[in-house]
Amino acid sequence: MALWIVRMGESMLKSKPVRRHFTSVLRRSLSAQSELRGATAEIRTEGGLMFVECEDDDSEAVADALRHTFGVGAVDPATDHEATPDAVGKAALATIGNLPEGTSFAVRCKRHGNKGEWTSQTFAGATGAAILALAPHLTVNLSNPDWAVRVALFPDKARLLGERIDGPGGLPAGVQGLVLAQLRDEADMLAAWLVMHRGCRIQPEQGASAELLETLSKWDPALADEKWASKLATGPGSTHKPQPWGIVGAKLTGTPTTVTGEDGEVVKTPLSHLEPLVGWTAEDIESLRLTVNS
Repeated sequence: MALWIVRMGESMLKSKPVRRHFTSVLRRSLSAQSELRGATAEIRTEGGLMFVECEDDDSEAVADALRHTFGVGAVDPATDHEATPDAVGKAALATIGNLPEGTSFAVRCKRHGNKGEWTSQTFAGATGAAILALAPHLTVNLSNPDWAVRVALFPDKARLLGERIDGPGGLPAGVQGLVLAQLRDEADMLAAWLVMHRGCRIQPEQGASAELLETLSKWDPALADEKWASKLATGPGSTHKPQPWGIVGAKLTGTPTTVTGEDGEVVKTPLSHLEPLVGWTAEDIESLRLTVNS
């Protein structure tokens, strides 16, 4: 089984009710993203952390889902071990393989859950001693090590963390409602991605580029599959068919300023015009383009 610990980032700064809602939305989004990639993931939350687990054969697909789900700040691959310094030290050395003479290391440990026998500092120190006993040719450098051993310590187990995967960050898809999207060129697509990153779900305007929409669909399952579009809530609460509150594009000209309902009635609330690329440098836009197309 493959296991990841998901850092939810910005969502954890919200009030408890909002955080609970955002976490629920993120869980559903991750399930949808995994399913669309042909994988099944078991997702649970414990003490402010989210855990994602799947069969080894599905690990690549689930890792890709984690990289493309808004609201995921960072992801740590993890393996479970006995909560003793000797067990963790031995496992860490087995993972890293042979290291040259004089390679420096440091153990970074963070304790989760109720305090037990160990604190973060004492477990890190004891694990470092266990590693040195097994590999005396290594040296300790707490400030700038060649190899950082990262450990998440729980009351009943220790989890050895692998190389961190960066997520897109932002807010879970849909929590900030629905926005119309002008998708005529790549600049429009980048502008749409930026409002998606802030928790908005987009509704492409008529004539939107199918190629650009396909790129954005990697980031929101509601754009990729009609089933998930009907199942995933958009906006506060459990709304599935909200009215759009804004329109986004790289440069908006001649765009609507009001919303027309399904029965033809014009909604009085103004439609906000969003141009999030205003002020961006060419270098910033190129960096964003690489991220969106990743």
